Amino acid sequence: FIMGKITNEYTYTALPIVGSEIIDKETGEIFDVSNSVLLKRTEIGKISIGYTSFIYLNTEKLRALLVAGIKQVDLALLISMSSNLLIGKNISFKDADTPHTAASIGKLIGLSEQSTKLKLNDLVNKDLLHYGVLKEKKGFGKVYIVNPHLIKTTKSFNSFLAGLFNDIK
Repeated sequence: FIMGKITNEYTYTALPIVGSEIIDKETGEIFDVSNSVLLKRTEIGKISIGYTSFIYLNTEKLRALLVAGIKQVDLALLISMSSNLLIGKNISFKDADTPHTAASIGKLIGLSEQSTKLKLNDLVNKDLLHYGVLKEKKGFGKVYIVNPHLIKTTKSFNSFLAGLFNDIK
């Protein structure tokens, strides 16, 4: 289990330079700074955490789904499926090269393929998933696509997603 790298955040303030040289008091070295900018770095009391892969979860839409009575186990399934989304397309992938199937998702959550298919069909009926062949990715066959109004990997998507889902209300 690898955590993201934690980095302090700073502000930088340009300071005026008087003259064109600075001297290292310990070594006596002289440095030409005539074409340089001197910056003062100050911690701002915030950190950023860098991860190689993450998803955005729209908590406003999540609350709307909970109020509407969606089962938490169904949301857990959707989030599990979203752990490896194809960037810009929101296709649920089992690994780097293989889209999820009902069988692979069943294995992921410990249910039979038939039970998993029933849950997935319910998510499709609720417009949280789309299941079908995409003309842009025909080689994948039928794929599960997660509704980007709820879960997404990036801010911009291929335009075909606009016709697949309605906004969650």
